[in-house]
Amino acid sequence: MIQFQKALLGLSTLSAVDKVTKAQNIKDSMQSSGKFLATNMPITYASIQLLITNLHNANIAAVNGNASDRALVHEHERFLVSAFNFIKAHVEMVANTNPATAESIITAAGLQVSTTGGGSGVTELTLVAIGNGKVQVRVPRQTGEKAFVFESSTDNTTWVEFASSSDTKVTLTGQTPASTIFVRHYAISKTGKSAYSQGKSIIVL
Repeated sequence: MIQFQKALLGLSTLSAVDKVTKAQNIKDSMQSSGKFLATNMPITYASIQLLITNLHNANIAAVNGNASDRALVHEHERFLVSAFNFIKAHVEMVANTNPATAESIITAAGLQVSTTGGGSGVTELTLVAIGNGKVQVRVPRQTGEKAFVFESSTDNTTWVEFASSSDTKVTLTGQTPASTIFVRHYAISKTGKSAYSQGKSIIVL
């Protein structure tokens, strides 16, 4: 039986600024890979770029803007995430048309491959700087997930495990105030471990 590969997008829980960065990376990766021809795209590259640019500009306007400017950011976020969920489905279709190279096609698009064996792929996390060099980390629990392993990094490249817990909330301590740290995690179910979540950053207080 053919194992169909699934892709992880991971846009929905990112900040508006991080959505712009990741969406731009996905668009550029797809366009330069040679695997996603413009003539076959369900949404044109020009339209994708316009969605990214619109959110970027809305972010800038909202920095010193009013409530309506901030509301506009959320509208542009919704447009972008909806479009990229459609694009993710297209990436999966192209990848699974070529089973032997499906994983490399997904990664060429700037997406992660959802690993098989884990209960539900991956869950996202939220970070809150609570002061005194501490960061609270929280994840939602999906069906079948029994435990979570959390890792931190100072450069989003080299990762160190700092907690393994059955709880959905842990605290990272001993960090330097004003420094930036990254956190990611994976879940464990009775069928194995999930893929890693998207690494998220926060400035320590």
